[in-house]
Amino acid sequence: MTMQFASKKILIGALAFSLVAGSGVIIPASYASAASGYTTPFTDVSSGHWAEKHIAKLALQGIIEGNKTSSGAAIFRPKENVSQQEAVLMALRFAGLDKKADKDAIIGFPNSFSVSTYFKPYVTLAFQEGLLDQVEEFGLAAKDPKIAWGTKPATREWVTKLMVRAIQQEEEAVRLQNTASTFADAAQITSIYKGYVNAASKLELVKGVTADKFVPKANVDRASLATMFSRAEKLFPVAYEGQVNGIATKITDTQITVYSDKKEINYTINSDTLFYHYNTETPITRQQLLEYGDVTVIAKDGKALYVEVKGDKTYTKTTSGTLDRVIADEKKLYVWINNKPVEFFYNDSVVVVDTDGKPLALTSIKRDSQISIVQDSFRDAPATLKIIASTQASATSLKGTFYGASGDLITIKEGTSLVTKLMSETVNVEIDGFVGATVNELIKEADQVELTLNAEDVVTKVKVVNRNVKMLAGAQIVGYVYDKKLLTIVDANGNNGEALYFTDKTRIEFSGNTLSLASATNLLTANRKIVISYTGNTIVSLQFLTKYTGTLVSMNSSGNLMNIRLDNGATLSLPYNTASVEHSTIANATTSDLRTGDKLTLDLNANQDRVSTIKVHSNAQYEVISVDVNSKKIRVKNAMTSPLEINMMDTELTNEAGAKISIDQITPGSLISVSYIGRQVVGARTLAVTYGKVQSISANSVTIVDLVGQTVAYNGDAGFVIVKGATQGTATSLLTVGDYVEVQKLEGNKTQLTVAVGESRVFTNFNATASQVWTEKTTDADNRNYFNVNSQTKYILNGNSVSVTAFKSGDTITIYGFRNYAIAIVK
Repeated sequence: MTMQFASKKILIGALAFSLVAGSGVIIPASYASAASGYTTPFTDVSSGHWAEKHIAKLALQGIIEGNKTSSGAAIFRPKENVSQQEAVLMALRFAGLDKKADKDAIIGFPNSFSVSTYFKPYVTLAFQEGLLDQVEEFGLAAKDPKIAWGTKPATREWVTKLMVRAIQQEEEAVRLQNTASTFADAAQITSIYKGYVNAASKLELVKGVTADKFVPKANVDRASLATMFSRAEKLFPVAYEGQVNGIATKITDTQITVYSDKKEINYTINSDTLFYHYNTETPITRQQLLEYGDVTVIAKDGKALYVEVKGDKTYTKTTSGTLDRVIADEKKLYVWINNKPVEFFYNDSVVVVDTDGKPLALTSIKRDSQISIVQDSFRDAPATLKIIASTQASATSLKGTFYGASGDLITIKEGTSLVTKLMSETVNVEIDGFVGATVNELIKEADQVELTLNAEDVVTKVKVVNRNVKMLAGAQIVGYVYDKKLLTIVDANGNNGEALYFTDKTRIEFSGNTLSLASATNLLTANRKIVISYTGNTIVSLQFLTKYTGTLVSMNSSGNLMNIRLDNGATLSLPYNTASVEHSTIANATTSDLRTGDKLTLDLNANQDRVSTIKVHSNAQYEVISVDVNSKKIRVKNAMTSPLEINMMDTELTNEAGAKISIDQITPGSLISVSYIGRQVVGARTLAVTYGKVQSISANSVTIVDLVGQTVAYNGDAGFVIVKGATQGTATSLLTVGDYVEVQKLEGNKTQLTVAVGESRVFTNFNATASQVWTEKTTDADNRNYFNVNSQTKYILNGNSVSVTAFKSGDTITIYGFRNYAIAIVK
């Protein structure tokens, strides 16, 4: 019998068990190999090994571990036999029971039952937990006393019983004890194991060595045992550290989002992440993951190391009907379904396409179009994921009333419907009497416009066909007759009186807020300055002046007058002699810091007769250091400033295409352009950056080969900005073929190419877990002797592409990169 003396404990010094024979350094189960050609942490289990999926998964779950050889390689020895005591510990780990073992207890077994000291507490625990039958195992050991029970190779039939009991399926084994086996060699199965083999076969935990032979007395190797326990997880789920089961709600090139326990968790993915499908043994690609399907993710420090598709079902539902209307302000739409209007809500992340998969603006879907709403089916309040509309009839031109423009989108009103279209980067705007007109000079809900579209349904020209609205900036109120809704005004010079009438469609604004006529009545006092637009004797809009926004035309310092051109085209002269100046990057700015062409917001004093504050509109580019999603704050830096924190609580965030995004979509290391009015942040957008190597150069074009091997040509029609070290210019002659560059699109569609200046370093090691190349310090104060890398970083040795493992400690290398991210490392 087993003797366990709980009151007399001794310390047994032993290394943690590894499913590997021999000595060596234990490899942590969370270790992830970056060596090319391997999909597990072990160099002796290369890509294509029949058990790679199961070995990788169990290693990341901490069920199996490996050793390092004298050369430092991590190995598993998949073909070596597993001893019975090793199999017991693996079963306990699999069942999440191993930590219950009392490693300090003095344990005694019969002399015929020999177990290595380290494994005794685990074998004892296996007896206590019912994984092993003590009487049965003592009896088997006594029959063959010359072979130590613990180190005896585990047979297929013995391991099968252990595994079935580990997953608590013994009742099924008892029920199937006398059932005829499907294996041709069933007669060779020891009687006490028959029910267990039948149960394991039925549960698809084991398969025959051949199509019809089980070979029960054959020894089990490490790869086979790992596979058996891996397959058993579908029947006996255990909460392993770092493992999450849930539904994949979003999959991108760099991230997977998993919905689990009523919350969404983001994990980064890269070229080292392993992807598998429950029904295959070989890896799949990221593109084969099933969005809105079941997944298991094993992660560490926010990075997904292993992702497995767990089923073929998608948790979505589709509702079809006829579009009634879209209420954009409330982010909802109504769809007629079975002759009843049904309300659906959406958010900014909803995907809108036609039946051919072509992206659409939601407002461009015409009323009465056939529409399908795809929602998830796992949330308490289903979210709208995708809206699919019937193909919208294309047109070479559209006519309507200009309604607004945002980014690359323009919206017009056709009758009662709003239609939104994408504008080309070089859209031409034609307004009679204007030279070089832009979209910003269109008047909302007043200009009748005609849009010209190309074959891709993109607007190439906007023509104002009827502008009947007159606008006065700085007009003064003479008087207001309440019961007649009659307003009399004069222009900014006190001349040219007009008698105008309000209607129920007149738009009235004060400090950006819309007012009703009744609310505005008390403000319609004599001498108050306003901006007013009207057609005939009907007021279209009226804005009470607290500020002007426009472009600086000139300044008269002797007369203390500044001339600005408003966005509507009107020009004003305003006194500014006591005005303060706010600029995002200039402390204690003055009027001498203003430049012709600057866009300004001018706050007026209480009497509306002079400028009190001049706020300069500006943009600054930053690298994101960190993102605080909960507080909606971003910590950033650039070459001109120390790290600073920007509050994004009430700031609109957009991507490079102008689409709205949330703060959790901004990642550390990315670039953003922040818009300021004075010192106030009013907007931020992410910047698209391309990295590559210059292939050819001409005066008006630059061609690069990007990091994935694609050739990209940039023309200089809008101008180049070339940055090379401390030199900046517009001539492409600053570039050299072979330069590694970072390419960005700037405001005004200029192309900026920044050359990476090579930095000579001495290589020390590569940290695969952190994806960092480490080098020797150049000085004691050198704290940037590491460089972040990713799957696109190029490693060049003697002119040839290699993997990072080709570099050895002590090698002198040249690193090309930006903001401590290496795009190429050359020796």
